[in-house]
Amino acid sequence: MEIKKNVDVTALSTLRIQASADFFAEPESVDELIKAVKFAKDNGLNVTFLGGGSNSLLSSRKIDSLLISTLKIDFIDQKSETIFELGAGLKMPRFCGKMIHRSLSGAEFMVGIPGSVGGGIVMNAGAHGREFSDIFVSAKILDLDTLQVREFMYDDMEFEYRASSINPDKYCLLSATVKLDFAAKDEIREKVASYNRSRTSSQPLKAWTCGCTFKNPLPDYPAGKLIQDLDAKELTIGQMQVSDVHANFFQNIGTASSSEFCELVSTVQGLAREKKNIELFPEVKPIGFFTEDEKKIWTN
Repeated sequence: MEIKKNVDVTALSTLRIQASADFFAEPESVDELIKAVKFAKDNGLNVTFLGGGSNSLLSSRKIDSLLISTLKIDFIDQKSETIFELGAGLKMPRFCGKMIHRSLSGAEFMVGIPGSVGGGIVMNAGAHGREFSDIFVSAKILDLDTLQVREFMYDDMEFEYRASSINPDKYCLLSATVKLDFAAKDEIREKVASYNRSRTSSQPLKAWTCGCTFKNPLPDYPAGKLIQDLDAKELTIGQMQVSDVHANFFQNIGTASSSEFCELVSTVQGLAREKKNIELFPEVKPIGFFTEDEKKIWTN
């Protein structure tokens, strides 16, 4: 495995923010990933992990850590008829598709989420009323301090809405075991088709976005509806724009920078605070260097 220097990583993010990593590695196995982390420790580098890139904001200023892509750790290991161990880099829609053929239900919500299993579990990703915590059994976690692999069970994860106990600065999720249920193949296919129809009609699928920008502020008031009520659709700063299709999707309409994304987020947060007295918190996770003012969008 090669540790590369000064790598353009713009294409690794679904938002396509202009970004470059000082050091970059793409391990193809857990053993190679551990070797990459050891290289970083031996050379005094911080480590950052990137999966599918659908929920990540890469800094346009600098990423001076070792950026490790987990995308090639994408195995599916069947443990029983309904239980599977999934590599951290496995794309969620791919797993969903494979389970349809086995008449196994529970992964349908993944069909429209372009990210990987590792990131999906860390943030407890979900859609259509389902989330990873509903099918989670256990996970193998690398402790970045000791380089020891630990097993986390359900209670260890402390799942919440779009959150878990996994701190990416301390741990790296290597794989996860999930449990599905048998169901009629036609019913599973219809559910997946329904989810796809909903996405096609309500989301800017061809645009460069990070998925949903904000967590829903209230159970009965989705962030997209709130932003629409603020008349913020198509609000534009530089090359970043609030989508006119779904207001909780912020799209890169050209060669946007991370600072333009942060400024647009901050502006919408200010409108929500001023007009609705509601705080909005981003789902997207920052990677690399951000100014103190930019960091405020995650803390308000």
